[in-house]
Amino acid sequence: MDYREILNTVGLAFNFIGTLLIVFYVRTDPNEWVENEGGKQGEKWHSLLIKHPRWLYFGVMLITIGFLLAFIGSLLK
Repeated sequence: MDYREILNTVGLAFNFIGTLLIVFYVRTDPNEWVENEGGKQGEKWHSLLIKHPRWLYFGVMLITIGFLLAFIGSLLK
């Protein structure tokens, strides 16, 4: 296994972990909503609740680093 494949593998792992962090720490807020935002009568649209902003930012950074590693690995081929 050469370094290009390692860069792509590490980049994909960072993307996967970053995506999981975002999915686990962003939820809909059941207490805060807006009626009729989508156009249908009686429909509720919930606000987003960010449980831990630092983990969310860390997840975004991991996705960005993972993308850059995969991109660099593909340019080196």
